[in-house]
Amino acid sequence: MNILFDIVIPVGPNDINKINTLIEYTKKNIIGYRNIYLISKNNINITDCIFINENIFPFNINVISVFYGKNNRNGWYFQQLIKLYASFFIDNILNNYLVIDADTYFLKPTIFFKNKLPLYNIGTEYNLPYFEHMINLYPTLIKSSNHSGICHHMMFQKHILEELFNLVESYHNKPFWEAFLLCINKNHYLGSGASEYEIYFNYLHIFHPNKFLIRELKWINNSQIIEDNDYDYVSCHWYL
Repeated sequence: MNILFDIVIPVGPNDINKINTLIEYTKKNIIGYRNIYLISKNNINITDCIFINENIFPFNINVISVFYGKNNRNGWYFQQLIKLYASFFIDNILNNYLVIDADTYFLKPTIFFKNKLPLYNIGTEYNLPYFEHMINLYPTLIKSSNHSGICHHMMFQKHILEELFNLVESYHNKPFWEAFLLCINKNHYLGSGASEYEIYFNYLHIFHPNKFLIRELKWINNSQIIEDNDYDYVSCHWYL
């Protein structure tokens, strides 16, 4: 039995001009998906994709700016929260949804479930403020893997997110998204003070170690798409 999942892609202003190409690669190489949801401020009309206006969420850039002032990093934290909250605000979305960063192109056919378990790739990034933020969210939410969960895509499951949210909300007595923002060290906010991928990846390792599988994909950060048989996917960051 194949496990169906949806795809969620937050699309920021730096990614609008690349989204058509991204969708071509996504449709061609992501195996087993049902719907593709594109979340953006600007209307995006692409065949067989569903546009979701980012104003459906209980937070936005202006709300986030109340916490740490107006700055060019607010959008980065905003898209992290969108990824975590997508299943709670998009009507009829599946329990399983694959988030793909809007600059990440899959070059080979890729599956995301095996033996009914979600599959996770790994990265090598290590940024201490991410793990300080996690501990601030909840004391036992610590780095629990030798690997990083940051690899520009991730399979989320709503029932796991509900557990995580309930844990953090009970501890802080406020909505998860507020706790997420308040737990960022203000000295690191303008750099990289939190990671949605590390939070979820390490939560799985701590609380659900037998409910997922690690499978390594070969990938690279690059300035452009490279059609190279060595790589499963490439992330083409605008800052490169």
